[in-house]
Amino acid sequence: MKRIQLAILLVGFLTVASASAQEPTPGRQPSPDDVNRVAAQLYCPVCENEPLDVCQTPACVQWKAQIAQYLADGKSDDEIIQIFVDRFGPRVKANVLPETPILWIGPVVVAILGGAFAFVVIRRMIRQGRAAQPAPPARSTPGADEYADRVERDLKQNL
Repeated sequence: MKRIQLAILLVGFLTVASASAQEPTPGRQPSPDDVNRVAAQLYCPVCENEPLDVCQTPACVQWKAQIAQYLADGKSDDEIIQIFVDRFGPRVKANVLPETPILWIGPVVVAILGGAFAFVVIRRMIRQGRAAQPAPPARSTPGADEYADRVERDLKQNL
């Protein structure tokens, strides 16, 4: 019984310790890892599709300094991201799902319909191909076509 109580106490302590380690306390200077954790969730305002944590443009350096200041003030990661989204729009936020479902459901629906259309067209072409196969040529009787007989005779002589 004491082991269970000790295990519960240990899990509770570790949970509180990890939560307090992730949330910055006001007045404490954030580490570069803290800044990069938030910056990885934002895109560079200058470079296209480059995460803020790896970009070295002056604008990104300034943004990282602002993130460090916000962390020092005690703001959470989500609050900081929301500040940048409010100021610069949703394009600065990494991993954003489209706001309208048609933008992410549409391609799936188009792919399914395109596959079904291709299946129907190919099946129809196969059916028409079987029906349109020409009958084997009828063998002509010798002497029925004088030209064909002469060509066959010449070919046999040249071989």
